[in-house]
Amino acid sequence: MNKKDKWSIPILLMFVGLIVLLIVFSDAFVTNTENATNEQLAVVTFFPANSTSVVMTCEVASSPEERLMGLMLREELPVDEGMLFVYEYPHNVSFWMKNVLIPLDIIFLNESGAVINVEEADVEIDVPDEKLRSYCSASSVLWVVEINQGLCKLYGIGVGTNISIEYL
Repeated sequence: MNKKDKWSIPILLMFVGLIVLLIVFSDAFVTNTENATNEQLAVVTFFPANSTSVVMTCEVASSPEERLMGLMLREELPVDEGMLFVYEYPHNVSFWMKNVLIPLDIIFLNESGAVINVEEADVEIDVPDEKLRSYCSASSVLWVVEINQGLCKLYGIGVGTNISIEYL
């Protein structure tokens, strides 16, 4: 066996291993990107200043139809759950409580994953559409999270709180 043959097998094995790694990592990236738009659940972790992290399992509303429906007609929401609204690009958004039966904290998040404002939204039963209150983002947002009202105060979630999102 000459020197050239001695090194060709290890080099070939390394090349094959590199290709396998590239395929695995590219599949993981594609899967994570797809999960952001196609899956129904996400784990949202809040990192309030001077407090422990807060973990919420959220339904994902990423299509216009899902965002429009939101938490309408729900009679309860477990304390560790919520809804994550995902937008295609950062922009100002507003919410209302039409047909929402649960008082909510509406948490507006910028593209860096930081809270820009929190609104406490009360139930408005039998209020005509034109008289429903609007809850607006203070600036452009990429995500909005809705959880039970009062939890932001309880956990110290406020302007500047950072988050992480893991799509399931």
